[in-house]
Amino acid sequence: MKKSVHLTAGSMAYMEARSYGGEMNFSAAINAAFEQLAYLAQVENPALDDQDFAAVCNVYAGSDLSRIALPLNMARDLLDHYGATIPEQLREDVRDLVTTLARMTQAQQFALLDAVRVFWCKEDA
Repeated sequence: MKKSVHLTAGSMAYMEARSYGGEMNFSAAINAAFEQLAYLAQVENPALDDQDFAAVCNVYAGSDLSRIALPLNMARDLLDHYGATIPEQLREDVRDLVTTLARMTQAQQFALLDAVRVFWCKEDA
């Protein structure tokens, strides 16, 4: 099955920097990048309890997670969602979550946001 894909200059530069001389194998380069992203999403996904995961899912409900602004700042997103500027303004049940999110690395935040995206893409979500 062939698909037509438009690659940005950034995507091309990413693949070219990881290709050995000669003509680039686009399928292999794209598939390798997705394989690496999937692995990163799996191994970096932080363990949250069901209540915290549900709270994070609610922050991004209705959002287009196919295009996200970088760097990630999920703690800020949580504060914004609840209209708070500091953790003390949050409800007690999510107050500790903002600290947990703030302590996460970019890789952990990416993995968590990817899990949220998968959650919202399920048919029964």
